[in-house]
Amino acid sequence: IEWCSNKIDEIARQHFAAVDHDEVLARPLFYSSWLTKDTRRVNREELKTFLSARLKVFYEEELDVPLVVFDQVLDHVLRIDRVLRQPMGHCLLVGDSGAGKTVLSKFVSWMNGLQIFQIKAHSRYGIDDFNEDLRGVMRRVGVDGEKICFIFDEGNVLGSGFLEAMNALLASGEVPGLFDGDEYTSLMSACRDSAARDGVIVDSEEELWRRFTSVVQRNLHVVFTMNPSGGEWKNRSTTSPALFNRCVVDWFGSWSAKAMAEVGREFTMRLDMGDAEAVGGSWGIGAGEQLMTRVEDAFDGVAKGGFHQAVVAALVQLHAITKELSEEAGTSASSLSRTFLSPRDYLALINNFVTCVNHRREEIEDEQLHVNAGLSKLKQTQENVAELKVGLASKTIELREKETLANNKLQQMVADQNEAQKRKDEAEKMSIEVDKQQVAIAERKEKAQSELEEAEPALISARDSVKGIKKRDLDEVRNLARPPINVKLTLECVAIMLGEKKTDWADVKKLLAKKDFIPSILDFNVDNLTSRQIQIVREKYLDGNEDLSVEKVMRSSKACGPLYQWAESQIKYSTIYNSIQPLREEVEKLEQDAKVANDEKERLESEVAGLESSIANYKSEYATLIRDVEALKQEMEVVTTKVERAESLMKSLSQESERWSKSSEGFQSILTSLVGDGLQMAAFLTYAGFFPFSARRTLLQQWRSALDDL
Repeated sequence: IEWCSNKIDEIARQHFAAVDHDEVLARPLFYSSWLTKDTRRVNREELKTFLSARLKVFYEEELDVPLVVFDQVLDHVLRIDRVLRQPMGHCLLVGDSGAGKTVLSKFVSWMNGLQIFQIKAHSRYGIDDFNEDLRGVMRRVGVDGEKICFIFDEGNVLGSGFLEAMNALLASGEVPGLFDGDEYTSLMSACRDSAARDGVIVDSEEELWRRFTSVVQRNLHVVFTMNPSGGEWKNRSTTSPALFNRCVVDWFGSWSAKAMAEVGREFTMRLDMGDAEAVGGSWGIGAGEQLMTRVEDAFDGVAKGGFHQAVVAALVQLHAITKELSEEAGTSASSLSRTFLSPRDYLALINNFVTCVNHRREEIEDEQLHVNAGLSKLKQTQENVAELKVGLASKTIELREKETLANNKLQQMVADQNEAQKRKDEAEKMSIEVDKQQVAIAERKEKAQSELEEAEPALISARDSVKGIKKRDLDEVRNLARPPINVKLTLECVAIMLGEKKTDWADVKKLLAKKDFIPSILDFNVDNLTSRQIQIVREKYLDGNEDLSVEKVMRSSKACGPLYQWAESQIKYSTIYNSIQPLREEVEKLEQDAKVANDEKERLESEVAGLESSIANYKSEYATLIRDVEALKQEMEVVTTKVERAESLMKSLSQESERWSKSSEGFQSILTSLVGDGLQMAAFLTYAGFFPFSARRTLLQQWRSALDDL
């Protein structure tokens, strides 16, 4: 590559002396027609941006493999593109396994609209199968008019006939003996139809064959991919000269340190490396500075000297150490075989590193989650036990208060029951006394009533007689100038009883003239008679005058007879009524005493009812308190059981808790060294299987030394 670059400079300076060589020949030299209509020099960043976008589409549509665009990729992509754009353009891509020869060939073919063809070799795949595949691809190109890129890897060379056929195809566009007999006849028929479709008139089969081979040479592009590490590489130039005469050789070689750094940076960019990058620090100081410098070009535009750069430097160095040891082991006299490390192994190292770190981080975080969950549960249990103890103490106080309150209620209830019983006894005694008084009152009332009943018939009869007095009879009496003595005395008696002060005949006549005279007699209340009125009436008109009687008065006047009868019955009734006055007063006093006694009885009964209601309330409250006390006791028993069990569990887990605490504290240190451990694990998984035990031990020591330097 260096010789080629120098030769370009030499020829340019020799034949183009008038140009500014420093500007024109400034590296990198990228020429392409992808960004413009014609082929021009393009800027590296613009080209990288364009290819990154196209590679993303290619990755999504065609090939499920993530690709990284670095400077070497740009060189090879442009070279392959220039070759595949030319008629009979063929490539020989030489480089280590995994350098990107096949992937980039597919990508450039896709960019140029070429169909991709690769043989599918298997354990029984032979020359006949290969010839059949060649016939098929040549028919697709020469007859169907397809443009195909035939990617042929040296791993598919299962026999010498394979390379001989490909050598002939590159040299002349045909493979002798490939189409014979019926196959040749069928091919010619298809070529004739193809020529007719294209409007080409061909007279002979020879012209058809030439046209067929010409189309094949023009539209079939062959890309050979070879690994120079293989033992057959040295013999290819002599056994297959067309590989070099007819193909443009592009030396991929192996990836440079910068290329590996760019790939490592891209594939580890999204890897969670913990807090090391954010916290900051110094890496690659002293012996590791050279390692950091080797990959710093891959970190243009970002802060250099960071943790990510140190990780990429470690990946590159681990691969370099292993490759160097492999070469030393392969050249030693005691070596029976040789191990060739390629970019594919480096990609495997990166993939193993990312997988190991992610897997190990998940394991640690899951374990940490479980440990922290256990510690959190223990802490929560301790807090719950403390809360339960506090609650138990408060419930103990509450239980004592409720028991005291229940005892007070019970004592109050007993006291009220005693008081109620005492009041009941007093009420019963008072009830007996009231009953006795009621009996005495009834006896006195009955006696007084019996005496009054004797006078009541005469009183009622006299009142009825008065009702029968006719107005004309009264008018007749009133009109008398000198009434009979019996009439005059009767009316004077009535006037006195009605409360008249004057009893002269003229005054009596005025009394008779009043409209309410008869009603006043009928509504007369005997209680209104005074003792003097009774005495005057009795002495002067009733008992003191033997000539005055009902019969005599009736003979003198029909109107005065009922009035005399009324006056006599009223006086008699009043006399009896007054004679039983002491009895009535006694009855009244007895009734008052009975009322007092009854009121006292009712008061006692009311007190008893109030006490019984209070006792009922006390009983209800006491029952409620007893239920609360029992509920509290049961709850306290449950809480006590929980506390005892929890304390027993915490006691039994005390040692486990200490171990968990130490384990939780150790997680941070494990996470701190996670990336370094992941690098060692990935290197061991990727490379250790290639070497014997002694070489592995040497590798481990050198790997650890390199990681310590970083």
